[in-house]
Amino acid sequence: MRVEIAAEAQTDAEEAIDWYIDHDAWTVAHAFHEELVMALARIAAAPGLGTPTDEGLRVLPIHRFPYSLVYREGSDVLRVIAVAAQRRRPGFWRGRR
Repeated sequence: MRVEIAAEAQTDAEEAIDWYIDHDAWTVAHAFHEELVMALARIAAAPGLGTPTDEGLRVLPIHRFPYSLVYREGSDVLRVIAVAAQRRRPGFWRGRR
């Protein structure tokens, strides 16, 4: 299935990577990016993998990092609406399309 990443989700991911870089954790930033790419591949291969929410979304934790992909299943596309830090601002993505 095709995966589409919302602009806000792209910004979320870039901010997470920038945070690691700002803290001189270049290898961690690179590892986060790799895990994010693998998580996107996992949901493309198995859209039902994430845990369903009451809002009709799915949430998939990113291995080794305190972040999750928040996405919506469509008939032919998965739309990632957030790359959410698990410990900060819970539910900040509510209202995103």
